[in-house]
Amino acid sequence: MTSLSAADCGTPVSGTSAPRALVLVPALAESGRVSGVVGSVLDALDADVLVLDAGGNAFSASAFPDRVTSVGVPRGVGAAVRQGIEYAMAHGYDVVTRIDGDGQHDPAVLRELLARQGAGADLVLGSRYHPLSHVVAAPPTDRIALNVMFRSLVQQVCGLAMTDVISGCWAMGRAAMEFLAPRIQVREYGSTLEILMLLGLAGRFSITEVPHPAIYAGLGVEQRYGADRLGDRCARAAVYLEVVTDVMDRHDVDAWPLLVQR
Repeated sequence: MTSLSAADCGTPVSGTSAPRALVLVPALAESGRVSGVVGSVLDALDADVLVLDAGGNAFSASAFPDRVTSVGVPRGVGAAVRQGIEYAMAHGYDVVTRIDGDGQHDPAVLRELLARQGAGADLVLGSRYHPLSHVVAAPPTDRIALNVMFRSLVQQVCGLAMTDVISGCWAMGRAAMEFLAPRIQVREYGSTLEILMLLGLAGRFSITEVPHPAIYAGLGVEQRYGADRLGDRCARAAVYLEVVTDVMDRHDVDAWPLLVQR
């Protein structure tokens, strides 16, 4: 595993012509799952992969010569994603897409994300709550309520009618990367919500979404949604509210006419 630094001059080799795509795979303590995720991504796409390894993943990029790079990052998915975007820009990629290292995303959806981005969208989200999304294993009630709450806030504040504002599966083009890289501040989860709001409030970016299967079981994912962890899960609401408040404060957005008088 290498460290992410300005001194890193190596660029992953890709067989694709322009636009060059990089897939970010943030991972923390995913044991042996990351190799399976990376392998599935390579089967689905002719793109390069950057594993953002925060530790505890037992992953080595040497099993995937030429197309996969692994870099050590500090804990916090938001901080890892920002570093991944900076890496993509520094190494000349035209588009960057993200998929989590725990196996809850379907790499086949990345093809549609990239197609929509290539057709002109600045940001494309894979939505688990899209009317056309296949439900493999339904999300728990707190996650449904969380998404309903914050997609309403995003629509009220930014005018974006999205069905999934906390998805960890997305693709963005170079213009969005350049805009977001110096502005992303979220270090933990909530980075997608921040990204959406930053782009939405800017008012000049095209944002859309495509269906993504709702997968809340399998590969150990369901262990994170047990009844004994409900308190931790509900604590996410406070984190997301802090993200919304921070973005609005940074943009001097007056919440009163948007959230009260409508």
